[in-house]
Amino acid sequence: MSTIISIVLAVVCIPCGLFLGLIPMKASEVTTKQSKASQLISFVIALVFIGLLVAGHDLETWGIVIGLVIGFAIGKIPPLHAWALAKWPFLEPKKPTAAPKRVKKAKKK
Repeated sequence: MSTIISIVLAVVCIPCGLFLGLIPMKASEVTTKQSKASQLISFVIALVFIGLLVAGHDLETWGIVIGLVIGFAIGKIPPLHAWALAKWPFLEPKKPTAAPKRVKKAKKK
């Protein structure tokens, strides 16, 4: 039973890791929606992980870690990353805002 649960958790965590791998790594490029979604996913995974760890289910916790690592690694494959950005606009990085131009002070005569 423990093996089945760990496999199910690994399969569920692969898309979570994939999402975390597809969003930008730089904080300045992450949109607010991406930030909230990644925080929610990470929080839920952390709760399940800590709960299983405290309960002594080591195999299941390894299933979570392995699923996240596999998903994250798949999300960082450059052709897949480019395809996902073209397919889902939600994953696009935040557009950089133009820095305000400095106004030179007029010279006093």
